[in-house]
Amino acid sequence: MTSDSTAKHFSGGDDNAGSTPGSNPSDKQKDDSIKSNPDSGDKAGSSYGEASTTAPAVPPSANIHMRCLIVTQDASIIIGKGGSHVNEIREKSGARVMVSESIPGNPERILNVSGPLDAVSKAFGLIVRRINDEPFDVPSVPGSRAVTIKFMIPNSRMGSVIGKGGSKIKEIQDASGAKLNASEGMLPGSTERVLSVAGVADAIHIATYYIGTILIEAQERMPSTSNSTYRPSSQPRRPTQGGGSSYVPGYSHHAPYGPPHNPPQQLQTQQIYIPNDLVGCIIGKGGSKINEIRHMSASQIKIMEPGATGLGPNGAPGGSEGERLVVITGQPANIQMAVQLLYHRLEQEKQKQLRAQQGGSSGSS
Repeated sequence: MTSDSTAKHFSGGDDNAGSTPGSNPSDKQKDDSIKSNPDSGDKAGSSYGEASTTAPAVPPSANIHMRCLIVTQDASIIIGKGGSHVNEIREKSGARVMVSESIPGNPERILNVSGPLDAVSKAFGLIVRRINDEPFDVPSVPGSRAVTIKFMIPNSRMGSVIGKGGSKIKEIQDASGAKLNASEGMLPGSTERVLSVAGVADAIHIATYYIGTILIEAQERMPSTSNSTYRPSSQPRRPTQGGGSSYVPGYSHHAPYGPPHNPPQQLQTQQIYIPNDLVGCIIGKGGSKINEIRHMSASQIKIMEPGATGLGPNGAPGGSEGERLVVITGQPANIQMAVQLLYHRLEQEKQKQLRAQQGGSSGSS
């Protein structure tokens, strides 16, 4: 993916944010009811289960970043030829949708969706419709095929989603008609667990709204200070070190080093290291790329001078020769998104260089 296409990849139309695509009156009425009260109106099938919850207190405009694992085949369907499908999902939902690069030997990719809560939940509903090749403007029916979305949830937040004795999961299932299942163990080298949500498009739409609401409320009550995100890899991982921070092949990634119990809205800081020879692709011409990532993540990102070092997990100087320290400051969710965008940009450049090398080799042989 070129730099120009990357900029387009992060953009999403706002004209349709919060409204269901198409002109189907019942579908639009359903979507409007979801924003004000996901339990009312023509929800994903009153035939799937009756609502037992009250409307979430979190406003639909609250921002959230949600990640899930998808198989490579579904990723290709979601993206479409020349990005046509993913661009349509962005335009219809108003959310930012990004699919990670395919990694040889790994059957899964990461789907990142961010933006206002109602736009993000709507995007996931449209994603299911795209996977099923269903029209965007027709409500789900009992015969629609169920799809499973594997959300990646920080372990520190999973308890809030499950609820005491599974009460929250039951509420979400009753309200949406979707089936939820939380994994017991964490993903390799991370502090995230999988929350599987299975259902038709409308059920996924509503369930995502409720899950997002719980995550936003949990974030406001207790901001996270350390979360290692899962990244698929075909390479072996080093054992987890200090504080549960994960090893990302090619990059050094340390857990945030802010105070252990920050009050809401207090900024936190995270450090990562990137190869010196890839700093240029992160900055972009005239700082265009780094400024774009700052804007997308709503965080402060500072690329330090060569030789600058931060502290590793055990208090020793971090980084190594040939690496540059990058310091990210912001709210935990914004930091997480910034890290993902930075790593995504690095992966793009690595793939670009690999293709160039392969092209040169075939041309000289």
